[in-house]
Amino acid sequence: MTFPVGLRGRVTAVALLLIPIILLINFVVGPLIEAYTGHTDDIVAMQEDIIRYRRVIGELPSLKAAAARLEQTKPLAPFLLTGSNAAIAAAGLQRRLQDVAKEHGVRIVSLRVQPPVPEGPLERISVQARLQANGRGLRDALYGLEAGTPYLFVDSLNINTGARRRGSNYDNLEVRMTLSGLRTPDRNKGAGATNG
Repeated sequence: MTFPVGLRGRVTAVALLLIPIILLINFVVGPLIEAYTGHTDDIVAMQEDIIRYRRVIGELPSLKAAAARLEQTKPLAPFLLTGSNAAIAAAGLQRRLQDVAKEHGVRIVSLRVQPPVPEGPLERISVQARLQANGRGLRDALYGLEAGTPYLFVDSLNINTGARRRGSNYDNLEVRMTLSGLRTPDRNKGAGATNG
C-alpha cells in the first residue's frame, strides 16, 4: 500500500489526524460539557429552592398566628349553619325552611335530611323537600331562603304546575327541591346527620 504524496498526501494526513479529534469532541468532550452545564443548572435551581424554603419556614410562625386568629374570630360563622353536630345543623336547616314556608303560605309535604358531604374545609348539609305553593308564595319563599343568613343554596328545583292559571300566578304548584347550607365539620367525625 502506498500513501499519496504531495498536496493530496498532506490533505489525507490532516484528515486522518482531524477525524479522531472530531470524534473525540463529539462523543466524549461534548457530552461531558452538556452534563456539566446540566448539573450546574440543577444546582442553581436547588439553591433557589433552598432560599424559597427558608423564606417559607421563616414565615411559619406568622402563618400559625394568623391561623390561630382566624380560628378564634371565626369570620365565616354568620354565613354558616350552626349546631354542635351535623344532625343539629340539619334540624336548624329544616326549621328555617319551615319558618319561611309558613311565612309565605307554602305547604311542606315532606322533608328528608341528606347525609353530610365534605365541601373543601366545610361540610354541606342538605334537606330534600316536597312543597305545595302558588307562584307568588314560592317566589317569595325562595327569595327568603337565599337572601338571608346563614347562606342557603337551592341545589335543585323541580316545579310541576297544576295548569290552572289565575292572572299571572299559578296555583297548586308541586315543588321538589334540595336546600343546602354549609357548616364547619365536627372535629371528631362520630356524629352525623339523621334522616327525618
